[in-house]
Order: sequence, then C-alpha cells, then structure tokens
Amino acid sequence: MREQLNEGQEFSGPLRCLSKARILALSGGALGSAEWPRKNLHTDAAKAAEAGLPAPIASGIQCEGDIVRLLIRLFDERWFSHGKLSVTHRRPVFEGTWVQARARVGASTASDAGEIVHVEVWCETPEKDIVTVGTASCVRERHTYQEVSKELT
Repeated sequence: MREQLNEGQEFSGPLRCLSKARILALSGGALGSAEWPRKNLHTDAAKAAEAGLPAPIASGIQCEGDIVRLLIRLFDERWFSHGKLSVTHRRPVFEGTWVQARARVGASTASDAGEIVHVEVWCETPEKDIVTVGTASCVRERHTYQEVSKELT
C-alpha cells in the first residue's frame, strides 16, 4: 500500500468536471458507428425528459470510476484481487458538474485471508452535495497459501 491507513483518516481524489465530452465518451456508444451518439438518458435531452429528468445525466459509473481510482491509490494492486465496492447513486449528476471522490478509513477486521480494511466512500460536489455513497473493503495483508496451511495444521 502506498498510504498508511488509520481509522478516521480521510483521503480525496482529484476534482473533475463531468463534461459533455466525458459523458458522450462513456455513454454515447461505439465511436464511429452510424448511431453515434446513441440516444439515451445520458446523451439525449428528449430521452432524459422521457425518464422525468430536466436534462441528460452522467452515468453513475463515472463517479464509481473516480472512487475506484482513489481506492487503487490507497490499496495499490491489491485492490484488483481483494477489493469490494458497493455504492448507491443518491442524485443525478448533470453535465458540467464538478465531482470529487472521497474516502474515510473505518475499522479493520481479521479474516483468514488477512486484515480487512473497511472504508466509507462517496463522491461530492464542491458544495458538499453527495451524489454517490457507499462502502469498500480490501485485504491489507494477505497470508500466502503456505502460511494459511501451516496455521491450519
């Protein structure tokens, strides 16, 4: 891990704008296709209106991606094999909204695989409106197969 993780400690990712270009890149479908950009509630005002929205919204996956980027910073490559994330999208994020991923380290628990660090995660606007919220966990120290085998015998 790159960071020392202590209970209560907070971390922030970079502040970034969910611009129209970013929204189209993720939700517009295959670039160069005849239908690009694909019409959906993320790319088309009429489709957004059909869904009861005043304007197209960014995909929730874009905020999740910011959270995952922050978790990779905290747990390095261990995140890819030992990380878990669960989030809820609390409100729509419209084009031009700035968001920032945040994390607060919670308690650690022991498991057969090693120490599991629990983390509260969220994405917020500069005005502190939380748009995505959830929890994550990752094994901080993983025992090798040989170490676990010795403990069991």
